[in-house]
Amino acid sequence: MQSILSKKYVTVETKNGVRKLKAAEYARWLCLIEALDIVSKKATHFKMDLQNKDVDWVKPLAFQKYITERYESMIEEVSMNEAINISTKDKICTTLLEPALQ
Repeated sequence: MQSILSKKYVTVETKNGVRKLKAAEYARWLCLIEALDIVSKKATHFKMDLQNKDVDWVKPLAFQKYITERYESMIEEVSMNEAINISTKDKICTTLLEPALQ
């Protein structure tokens, strides 16, 4: 049985136009972005250059595991943001709880 949230769509503006994503798909993308942000911060902390082609930092199974573990709480955050109905003036990043860039 599908949840009510999985039937709802989130509209996302991209440089290629506007896209409609199911809330579950949107949450998975947010999890991936969050995982990449964590890797980037750790690499900066350890002074690693991720642009270097000799550095093998992409670990698909680790990202998959992170997404699987974080997915349920991210769905909850997406649904809470929908329930709050945040105005476009006060956008909040769902992953970092900081104001989003406009």
